[in-house]
Amino acid sequence: MKKTAYVLLITILLSSCLPRNMQVPQSEFLPFLERKSGLIAYIGVDWNIYTSDQAGKKLTAYTDDALLPESATDAYRYYVYPVWSPDGGSIGFVGVSGKGNETSADVYIAPVEEQAKKVFSSASEHPFYLYWSPDNTNLAFLSSTADGQSMILQTVSSESDERTVIDAGSPYYWSWAPDGKTMIVHTGSAQSSAPEHLAFLNVDSGITEDGLDTTPASFQAPAWSADGQRILMTRLNDEKENEIVVTNGRGEFEKTLGTFDLNTAFAWSNHSDMVAYIEGKKTIAAGVLGALHVIDVETSKELFKDDEDVIAFFWSPNDRRLAYFVPRLSAASGSSSGQSDSTAEAQDQQLLLTLKMLNVDTGESNELFTFQPTDQFASILPYFDQYHQSATIWSPDNNNLVLSFIGNDGTPGIAIVAASGQMQPRVMTQGYLAFWSRQ
Repeated sequence: MKKTAYVLLITILLSSCLPRNMQVPQSEFLPFLERKSGLIAYIGVDWNIYTSDQAGKKLTAYTDDALLPESATDAYRYYVYPVWSPDGGSIGFVGVSGKGNETSADVYIAPVEEQAKKVFSSASEHPFYLYWSPDNTNLAFLSSTADGQSMILQTVSSESDERTVIDAGSPYYWSWAPDGKTMIVHTGSAQSSAPEHLAFLNVDSGITEDGLDTTPASFQAPAWSADGQRILMTRLNDEKENEIVVTNGRGEFEKTLGTFDLNTAFAWSNHSDMVAYIEGKKTIAAGVLGALHVIDVETSKELFKDDEDVIAFFWSPNDRRLAYFVPRLSAASGSSSGQSDSTAEAQDQQLLLTLKMLNVDTGESNELFTFQPTDQFASILPYFDQYHQSATIWSPDNNNLVLSFIGNDGTPGIAIVAASGQMQPRVMTQGYLAFWSRQ
């Protein structure tokens, strides 16, 4: 044991003296000796739901009956969308099963290390996004309707299993107030049957709606600050400019933080004193792609800007770091017979993500590494502004991140990444998507 501790100590001391952007391999003993922080929920490579600590220990399997079909007519079952309650005491997830053209979907809630309980089931409504209320009492989820033309927002009580239909619209984004009794929602669009609007929904006793008299500019998810005092949203001002604005908790305008031409996405820091946002500069199929800004809310001073094309970011729990992702395409391996060079190149290219880390205190940003994400991780990035409110890739102690990647052999994996950037990532297990508990 003394030798093991000595090796770990040497690794830590060496990493603290490394030049910037140089990484050392992680000690094989580190996963077992480092202090554990929270738990990680993930979709295993067998499509079951698991939780473990960052060393892959304290393993709990919440499902064991996932079934992968061998043909298009075989029965199947898989589990997706794991999400932690804010207190880390429970997880919610979705199960999908079917055979042929028949499909059903279920929502489950499981207290940590206990059996999962089915709280919702439907053959026509398919849940695809889950978001716990800040008071841990209600699991809200969006589901698609049978015709695919709208989305339904519902909640299930973790205490009584009572289900409540809240609202419907398409597209649909929302943010819980910290008390878990009110939401601010952004729904509708010029392309849908429902007009675009912002509104408060009170879901405490009955459902009441109070619309905001403002015209939103192009964005997705509004965001309530953790202290409950302010809300981030956008508006089209009298000069027809697109503004990112801060309002009070009643939706009344306080100040403008920035402007943008195309679209934007943003998130509060966890202490409600900073805002990061992406100034969309390029048209993409979904989400936002453009320069990253970090703003001090009280002074409106810009603390940092990166002009690279950023697609998503996540604040660390203590707000001293900001992890963000720059998409890149891998080099093409060449054309195949009978194809033009441009067609073959487009087919051979793969999406890669460069993870960059901002140190808020110094204003410096470093590249940590570049990796190929799993499809499941890549699919959340265009909607990170909504996922930032319901999930996190950060460990509660701010020291590590959990990322979902494709290895060189094509195997999906879950990696633990040191936020310092001075140690190489290590593989925790095989899997498709993972999130860390907040506690």
